[in-house]
Amino acid sequence: MEKLIVVLKGLGLFLLISAVLFALQWQLAENNVVELNYKIHILIFFITLISLLTILIVFAFEKKNVIGFIFLGFVVFKFFAMGYIAVFQKEFRLNIVPYFVLYWVYLLVEVVFVLKLVKKQD
Repeated sequence: MEKLIVVLKGLGLFLLISAVLFALQWQLAENNVVELNYKIHILIFFITLISLLTILIVFAFEKKNVIGFIFLGFVVFKFFAMGYIAVFQKEFRLNIVPYFVLYWVYLLVEVVFVLKLVKKQD
């Protein structure tokens, strides 16, 4: 039961941070500061969400030796997905800094989340 509470708290916090990031992107577009493509943001969000869900499932099954490998695999996958987008999306190349800020914010959330889970398991 305690693991379920940890899982739900972490997932809720991730969804809250993501909602804030989407609202910030919308606000920047409304104020004509920078127009970012929502498709790219949604891609980064879903890759991170799938990563966190996978890590949470592994955490719930108490397979602590695998969490680091799963995290590393998804970080590499997300980085290559960003590279793929950078090559084929003209909008990405025009606003590369804001998209990589999004990437790093999601990565930071993921790192903090994984560190808390690993500390909980020990």
